[in-house]
Amino acid sequence: MANYCHLSYEDRKNIEDGLNDNKSIYTISKELNRSYSSIYREIDRNKVYYKPDNHKYINFSDPKDIYKYEHCTKLDKSPHVCNGCKSRSGCRKERFTYYARKADDSYHEIKSEARKGINLTPEEVFKINEIITPLVKKGQTTNHLYINHPDILNFSKPSFYNYINQGVFEFKPMDFPRIVKYKKRKNSNKRRTRKEREIRIGRTYEDFCKYILENPDLNIVEIDTVEGLQEESDCFLTILWRKSKFMLIFKLESQTTDEVTRIFEYLQQTLNEEDYKKLFPVILTDNGHEFFDVLNIECNHKTGELITKLFFCDPHASSQKGMIEKNHEFIRYVLPKPSSFRNINQNDCDILKNHINSLCRDSLNGKSPYEAMLFLCNEEILHSLNCYYIEPDEVQLNQKLLK
Repeated sequence: MANYCHLSYEDRKNIEDGLNDNKSIYTISKELNRSYSSIYREIDRNKVYYKPDNHKYINFSDPKDIYKYEHCTKLDKSPHVCNGCKSRSGCRKERFTYYARKADDSYHEIKSEARKGINLTPEEVFKINEIITPLVKKGQTTNHLYINHPDILNFSKPSFYNYINQGVFEFKPMDFPRIVKYKKRKNSNKRRTRKEREIRIGRTYEDFCKYILENPDLNIVEIDTVEGLQEESDCFLTILWRKSKFMLIFKLESQTTDEVTRIFEYLQQTLNEEDYKKLFPVILTDNGHEFFDVLNIECNHKTGELITKLFFCDPHASSQKGMIEKNHEFIRYVLPKPSSFRNINQNDCDILKNHINSLCRDSLNGKSPYEAMLFLCNEEILHSLNCYYIEPDEVQLNQKLLK
């Protein structure tokens, strides 16, 4: 027999059908593999009372006893409802009827009401306010908070959001960084030049998928640019490793092939050849003109040896490198649109990337991208690229970070 299991609508429909067939509560309980008391309480709790139109006049002197309705003696016997009565439709007596649909609606309403309210003590609310409020003000995400403070955030995330919306805590919904904004789609009718079309030969997204299928163990790197104000040329070059979600950010003075080449020259000079080959075997990017100097990205700048494979996404298909697009959200927590990058230097970029890379992620089993990147390379390599780990409670991702 099922223990402590709620009745479903199908169970309630079977109860109604059984009552309509004049089955006893005992028989119904056996058919449903439920206890007698559960079926009895279900019927008694949810039976619907019907008041007949006709009535008998009793006493004018007592307003509480003016009318009396004719009572049916059949209701004195189990199951105390009129479902199986053949004369129910034309009956002029008061009656009770069990309806599965109304019973199920009542059940869900009671269940919903029971789950409303706050299941926290004043002491728990005070402790959450004391510890979590400063971290929220730093721009830390909900996932990061849950991973690093499971002792006080020991309830579900939906409950956490409900408590915030109800004003239980000192921090408000607007204190969290994730405010979704969709940028206007670009309507570009520019045709690519013959040279640009030739560059894509053998480097399309279809070619990328085939290459990865043949070489499944390679590190896939996504690269992109993040633009500041339209009237300014300053932008960021972002480089992200898919396996670890670790991201580098470099300041570009202009969105040109020369600036992108400068960054890859710096990376090859900073890393030894073997480490560079291991970290940059495959690169996927969009069709931005700044990436069209493919040889300076694919080749060793000293020897001219081909050490990297570069591929381009399909036009207007940013979802093909969705991981880096998603990671750009964290940049926008600190530098929301429209923000100028003119006064941002490389040191600021290093601070920004270190805070982003120290943010814990559910998709990494509660680890940060920095910790995940240590499975791909050693910490000395990360330090050579000015990458350092920031303690969880010190992570800050809001506009105050670079001020």
